[in-house]
Amino acid sequence: MPSRTCWRLLCTIAYAAAYVAPARHSDVPSTPVRATCATRRLVMQQNQQREQSSSRFRNPFGPNEVPEDQQPVVEMRNLRREPFYDWADDDEKYKQKLTDLYVYTSLLLSLPIAYTTFNVLPDEIPQIILSANIGTFATMLPFVVRLRVGWGFVSERLREKETYFEAKQRALFATKDRETIARDRLIYKTQVKPILRRIDASIVAVAAALILSVGAGEVVTLLEGEAGPSTLKTFYGQEARDITNRLRADDEFAAKEQQRALRKMQDDGSGVKPAYCDSRYYRILAGGNGQGGVGCGGQ
Repeated sequence: MPSRTCWRLLCTIAYAAAYVAPARHSDVPSTPVRATCATRRLVMQQNQQREQSSSRFRNPFGPNEVPEDQQPVVEMRNLRREPFYDWADDDEKYKQKLTDLYVYTSLLLSLPIAYTTFNVLPDEIPQIILSANIGTFATMLPFVVRLRVGWGFVSERLREKETYFEAKQRALFATKDRETIARDRLIYKTQVKPILRRIDASIVAVAAALILSVGAGEVVTLLEGEAGPSTLKTFYGQEARDITNRLRADDEFAAKEQQRALRKMQDDGSGVKPAYCDSRYYRILAGGNGQGGVGCGGQ
């Protein structure tokens, strides 16, 4: 009997332990599990906010391995943000911008420089205008060519079937999928190709105007002699010595130089100066008047 009573007591204690242990085991981890889920949710929200703040534009197309700033569409968008590259977005806007560039460059730069050389008015008005045109168009031509180079680069990037990019100090290529190729070609045809057409037309127009201005300057040079806009009035070194020898040996050339000097004479007889006053080299050789040449007004 004692042994049977002890056995029943042990069984009762074992059942009780078996019943209580699962209850305690299930209650203990409930709080940490809830805390862990909340922490993960908070971390995910913070990561999403960080990604949204670091990137304003998320390109849904293009290979994933290509950095966002090296994808052709993003490069086109960044190019538009650069100064002057958005001029060609509209045909009328582009023409107006180029016209304003021509006017301001002529008034602020080309005409003042031309006037320092051709300052006898109104006799040398054609020379001033042609010289200013030559200087203005020579300045505008590299400008429009630079626009063409920038948009041409974007055009090539959009039309390529593979995207070149640099990552981890390596030059890599990523093949575009069909959707990206179709999207890039559509952007090229609807946006980039019209811009290239406008820029190409402006390059032809500016180059033609420059050639016509130079040609007209040569014609004025033939008509006006050495006073033409395509002929420099200031001579240096060997060129100056060649002019001296030509004046000595060629009477017709010497007469033209004399007529050119007399054309600057005012009504009261002033304004006439020695021919060497137009050359800084000869003024220094002549000396006097603060190395400005005798009879040259100290210039």
